[in-house]
Amino acid sequence: MVTKINIEDLDEAVQKQLETYQTDLTKLVNEKFEEVAQKTDEKLKQGGPYNERTGKYTPDWDYRVRENVGSVLSTDEYTVYNKKHYQLTHLLEKGHLSRSGKRVRAFEHIYPAEQETEKLALKAAEEAAREAGE
Repeated sequence: MVTKINIEDLDEAVQKQLETYQTDLTKLVNEKFEEVAQKTDEKLKQGGPYNERTGKYTPDWDYRVRENVGSVLSTDEYTVYNKKHYQLTHLLEKGHLSRSGKRVRAFEHIYPAEQETEKLALKAAEEAAREAGE
């Protein structure tokens, strides 16, 4: 869209365009980050060998949002967590000593999901920036 403006109004027009871009970018980034949080939640809900005994740990993964946390863009912050069995996350991820004193094997499942989430978030932010610029 081409708009004719006077030279005196150029600074206001540029400022308005930048504000529009920032609003669009923030909206797109928040949407993309929510998708990433959902994917991470789904990945952790798939479970693994640590969940064979009771099956109670994996269905309780969820994510929540804290709105407008970011500095420049005021993006939302998403946290993926286990609602009911949060005490087990560290024990399963890192391993622990059993009552008998033997070491219980670690089932690393959060760290790989975190690494994948970082890659997905970067890719999502780049996609949002491209889409907002169009």
